[in-house]
Amino acid sequence: MVCLSTIPLPLSPNGPPPGYGWEDRDMSVLSTTTAFIAGIDHRDSFLGWRRCIICGIDNARVLRHCHIIRQSEPDVWIRLKERNWIPELAKDNPQHEPRDGLLMCNNHHSFFDGHSFFIRYLPEIRRFVFVNYSGDSHLQQFHGKAIALDIDDHHAPFPSLFIIHEMRVRGYHPFEPTVPIMPDEVPWQDWISSDGVIDSASGSFKRDKRRGNPNNNTSSQQQPQSQPTTMSAGGASSGGRKVELNADVIADILAATHAMPSWKACQMEGTSWAGTAEENIQTYVSSIGVEDR
Repeated sequence: MVCLSTIPLPLSPNGPPPGYGWEDRDMSVLSTTTAFIAGIDHRDSFLGWRRCIICGIDNARVLRHCHIIRQSEPDVWIRLKERNWIPELAKDNPQHEPRDGLLMCNNHHSFFDGHSFFIRYLPEIRRFVFVNYSGDSHLQQFHGKAIALDIDDHHAPFPSLFIIHEMRVRGYHPFEPTVPIMPDEVPWQDWISSDGVIDSASGSFKRDKRRGNPNNNTSSQQQPQSQPTTMSAGGASSGGRKVELNADVIADILAATHAMPSWKACQMEGTSWAGTAEENIQTYVSSIGVEDR
C-alpha cells in the first residue's frame, strides 16, 4: 500500500503547508490556465467590457468561463483530435484551450450545461446561432439569433465542438421535433444591435471602450427583447430555416472549421519554430496546409 503524504506540524498561521501554495503550482499549468482565461476575456469583450455572449450582461460577479467539451472529458478531446475535428496541435486538455471556452453568465452557463439549448454555426452566413431546442420559455427570446462570437477571431471556438454539444442536447430532449425552425433571416441578439456592438462598415465587433461615455456598462439583459418570428422546436412554425443535423450538415461544418483562422492560429501556436528559416518554411507549409508557389 502506498503511504499517504504527510504535512509537517505545526501548520503555518499565515499560509498553506509547504508545497501547497500558489507559487508551488506547475508553471506549465499556470501559463496554460492564464492563456485560456486571457484568450476568452479578450475575444468576448465588447466596447471595453467582458460580456456574456448570449445576453450581453457585463456584471463580472456573474460571468463565468465555460467549456464546450468539459474539463472532465480528456478522452473525448483525444478522439476529436484523432478524427481531425480539432487540430492535432490543440492544447492537450480542453481546460487549457481557449477555443473550447465561452464567456457566459451564470444563468446561460447553467442552461448550456443543462442541455436546454445548443449553438449552431451556419457556414453560409458565418454566424453562431442560438437554438432553443428544449422550447424553454425563458430562452425563447434568444432563439434563432446570432450570438457574440466572431468566426474570424484567432481564438474563435471550433464549430465542430458545438456538434458534440448539440447531439447531447438532442439526446436530452428525445420528444422534441428533430428539425427545429429559425427565421430565414438570422438577426443578431438584440443587445448586439441596440448597444452598437457591430461596426456597420466592417461587420466586425467593436472591442474598445466607447469614447465619451465611460460609465456605459449597464446590463443588456434588462433591455426588452423582441421575439423571433418563428417558433423553436417546441412550437408551431409558419416556415423558416430548418435546423437539420445529418452527414451533409456535419461535413459542411467540419469544412468550415478547417478553413477558419482559429484553426490555423492553433496549428501555429502548437508548432515548434526552432529550425532554420528554410526548415520553418517547410514546417509552415506542412502544418498549416499552404501550398508552395
